[in-house]
Amino acid sequence: MTQIARNLKGWNPYEITIPDNFSVDENIVLKVITGFQADGIIPDIVINNSGELIEGIESLEAAKRLEQQMVMVVIAPSTKPQISIEWIPIELLDPHPINSQIYGENEDVTALAESIAKNGLQEIFTLSPNGNRFRVIHGHRRRLACQKVGIKTVPSIVKNFSTTEDELAALLSGNEYREKSIEQKSREYLVWLEIEKERAKSRQGRPGEGEGTVRDIIAKRVGLGSGVNAEHAMACVKALDETADAPLGSVRHKQHEQLKQLLSRTRGVDTAYKLVKPEPPSNQTSQQRWIPKEFERVKIINGPHKGKNATVRVITGISAVCHIEGESEHKRHQVAFNQMEALPTQPTSVTQELNQKQKEMGLGGRRSQLLPEVSRNEGPPVEQQSSSITNLNTTGDVLVTEVAITLLKLSSKQMYEVMCKVEPQLSAAHLEAIWKALEKSLAHKAA
Repeated sequence: MTQIARNLKGWNPYEITIPDNFSVDENIVLKVITGFQADGIIPDIVINNSGELIEGIESLEAAKRLEQQMVMVVIAPSTKPQISIEWIPIELLDPHPINSQIYGENEDVTALAESIAKNGLQEIFTLSPNGNRFRVIHGHRRRLACQKVGIKTVPSIVKNFSTTEDELAALLSGNEYREKSIEQKSREYLVWLEIEKERAKSRQGRPGEGEGTVRDIIAKRVGLGSGVNAEHAMACVKALDETADAPLGSVRHKQHEQLKQLLSRTRGVDTAYKLVKPEPPSNQTSQQRWIPKEFERVKIINGPHKGKNATVRVITGISAVCHIEGESEHKRHQVAFNQMEALPTQPTSVTQELNQKQKEMGLGGRRSQLLPEVSRNEGPPVEQQSSSITNLNTTGDVLVTEVAITLLKLSSKQMYEVMCKVEPQLSAAHLEAIWKALEKSLAHKAA
């Protein structure tokens, strides 16, 4: 290193300007990083008073990779380096492959070509050497416009980038202020993610920003707002690419054309995302709960009576009072709806149910009931009447249970009317006591 009178000062390495003719030796950078990890020292970085680098490009690059926010630099007398501009034949310039992937290949440069033809070329190309040719970093649209108007050589700065990531970052940064579509912003976002991923590897295990934070920063940088919005945009671009070869007239081709149109806009990710948003899993869709009907025969699938058939007598919220087949006629059990399922056989009518019950109990004669018999052609058939029909030919506990079930299904007004017919002098307190007694009795029977 050149011997310079030492004038040390703390300086932010990211604020040091690097002349375009400087190049980095990667092997020296790695040695500097290794030395820093061993003794915590970074070799001299020499700058002028304006913050332009004079010597120590490898030390500066190592400090950046080590995420140093402040380094000691040697301030040397200001000697502003001259920028070396070369005139290079335009036929030796090749577009960067990433540029066409992000921004496309058919950009309209008619207006730019007319401006160059009228006013001359106002900006310098930035190129990267690529064998005997040059890869365009800044100036892709200018290259096309110059070819359009017949310009043969263009002023250029040839720059050697230390890493592929630095080259890509320079390409993207040169397009920071251009108007971009959602698709172009999304493809920029993907490239920036890869750049940051590779840069993270060179941190030698040193902590960096959290993934969520990095995604939000990049999303804001490319104009997509937030990491979530960027992820939605990426899903749309992925679907766009996957449907690119869909047959004409197919559903996928129609989706491709819709996405292509929506993603060509500068904003409105949500509208495009609706086309590719995944459907929720089928097990999350709401299903109507099965509820048995009174006097319906069911099968018990869980609980202490699992495997047995039963007849539903009273519906009570999310469960039912049931008679388990094979048990005493007057015995009842409370069974939850999710512990039963409908039997595959066709349900019997109320009339058939009662007739079968009469037969099983050995009772003959005409059926008695609380509700009056409906004459022929004077109303709905018996099968369509309420299922709360009570067999009055039974005796003992069976009769008590049947009547209690029927009474509990009455409204408060109907209950009052029934009780008043039995005892006209009943007070409201008496009626409430009777109701509670009936309810308690039924609950005891069900248990």
